[in-house]
Amino acid sequence: MARLGATITGADAAAGNIPVAQVHADQQGLEITYRHITAEALVDEGAQFDVVLNMEVVEHVADPLAYLTACQRLLRPGGIEICSTINRNPKSFAMAIIGAEWVMRWLPKGTHDWAKFITPDELFDLLEKSHVTPVDRKGFVFNPITWQWSLSASDLSVNYVTTSVKPA
Repeated sequence: MARLGATITGADAAAGNIPVAQVHADQQGLEITYRHITAEALVDEGAQFDVVLNMEVVEHVADPLAYLTACQRLLRPGGIEICSTINRNPKSFAMAIIGAEWVMRWLPKGTHDWAKFITPDELFDLLEKSHVTPVDRKGFVFNPITWQWSLSASDLSVNYVTTSVKPA
């Protein structure tokens, strides 16, 4: 989005993630403002955005509905929230925890708690309760043979993404 000219604020509750993100942005020549702050604290400051990218966060928070409600409050009327997370089923345990954490070591062991994964229907329900309107969902599918990711309209079995709109 920064490459396309958008003004970007990156927010993370984990302070250690901010310097890493800043290095990545600097290496790519991107102007991004990073803040060590929670969504709730941004709401308290009165921050408003046209788009909220909520990527791989909701499965880590203590209260998903409260977090998604804070994200909704950060949206201007008509704004878009894009939320990705991990489905909760045996395949997601095998792929996201055993595969990604234990075998491939893409993430530190213990990064995920399978019990906190959220099914697509549960996430749609939470989004509606947070007062946004879900309009789409797609799966992220990894092909270990080609070593590539693709989008799928039907396979939401592990990683997936939703798009929602805040009523105008």
